[in-house]
Amino acid sequence: MNDTHDAAQNSEQNLSQNPSSFKSRLQEGLWLQELENFSFATLQIESQALRGNPLGDPTLRRNPVLVPRAQAPAQGWPVVFVLSGLTGNGTYSFGQKYRAPNTAETLDLACKRGEAPLAIYVFCDAMTYWGGSQFINSEGTGRYEDFVLNELVEAVKRECAVTNDRQKWCVSGGSSGGYGALHLATKRPDVFGFAAAIAPDSFFEASLLPDLYTALPVLTSLGGINAVRREMEAGRWMKRKEAFPVLNAIAMGLCYAPSSDGTIEYPLDAETGILKPETWSKWKRHDPVEFIKERSESAARLDMIYLDVGTRDQFQLLFGTRQIRDRFHDLRVSCDYSEFEGTHFDIGERRSNFWKWLKQNWS
Repeated sequence: MNDTHDAAQNSEQNLSQNPSSFKSRLQEGLWLQELENFSFATLQIESQALRGNPLGDPTLRRNPVLVPRAQAPAQGWPVVFVLSGLTGNGTYSFGQKYRAPNTAETLDLACKRGEAPLAIYVFCDAMTYWGGSQFINSEGTGRYEDFVLNELVEAVKRECAVTNDRQKWCVSGGSSGGYGALHLATKRPDVFGFAAAIAPDSFFEASLLPDLYTALPVLTSLGGINAVRREMEAGRWMKRKEAFPVLNAIAMGLCYAPSSDGTIEYPLDAETGILKPETWSKWKRHDPVEFIKERSESAARLDMIYLDVGTRDQFQLLFGTRQIRDRFHDLRVSCDYSEFEGTHFDIGERRSNFWKWLKQNWS
C-alpha cells in the first residue's frame, strides 16, 4: 500500500472521527450566484401608491437590482427597468436553472463580451393576486403606474448613483412587460428616452378576444371571479386545462374594464358571444395600437424604440407589433423592428438581441 493511499485513508478516518472539522458560516441574506460585473441588491419600497389596493396585495415591494461592481462614471450609471410578463416577477430572473444560465448570468456574460451596457438593472415587483398589473393604474388592481413612475423611479435616483439623462434610461419587457414598457414610455418620455418591447400585448382583436371566448363560458358556469378564487385558494385551479385563458381574462379585465363592485365588464354577450361595441371600446382604449395614436404628442418625444416578435406567436402578437411599428414610423420615432422564427415562449432568448441594440445605441 503506497503513501498516497495511506494519507487519503487517514484523512477519511479523521473526518469521520471529527465531523466538525469542516468549515462553515451562516451569512446574512440568500446567496444566489457570483457575477463578475454586478453585485446584487434589493430596493425595498413601502408603497403609498398601492395602499388600499382592491386585491389586498402587499404594499411592501422588493425590487431586485443589479449594480455594476465598477466605479460609477461621473455622470452616473445608465438605468434599465425590466418588467415581467403575466404571472412573472422581478425575482424570477435570478432562479438557477439546470444546465442553463438565468437572466442575470446571461446579462453578466453579455457585459463581459461587450454585448450589453454596464448599467443599473432594476427588476420591478408589480405582481398581483391574479398574476399581473399591466403596470397601469386601475380601479380593479391598484395604482401600479404611479408605483413605478412616482416611487420606484424616484427610489432608484435616491439610492443609486444614476444619471439624470433621460436618453440613458430605458424601460423594457416582454409580453405584458412589453405592454408595460410601451405604456410607461409613451406616458412619461421625460423619464424614459428609450423603450424596448418584445412581443408586447397588443391588437386585442387577435390576441385577447380568443381567450375571452374561452374564459366566459367557464366563468359563467362556475359563478364568476369569486368561484375561481376559491379554486385558487384550494390549490385546484392551475390543474385545469382552461386555467391560463381564464386567469388572463380575469387579470386583463380587472386592468382594463373593472366594475365598481369588483367584477368585470366583459365585452361579449354571455349567451350569444356577440361583441358589445360600447364595452369593447373600454378595453380597446388600453390597446397599444390605440393609445400610441392617442398619445402621439408624448410618444413622438421618445428617442428610440426596439420591437421584436416571433412569427409563430401563439397569441398572434405579430399583427399588433407590426401595427405598433407603423405607429412609431408615422410619428418619425426611430424604431428598430425585427421578427424571429419562434413562438411566444421563445421571447426570453431574445433579450440578448435587445442588450446588443442598447449597447450600440448608448455607446
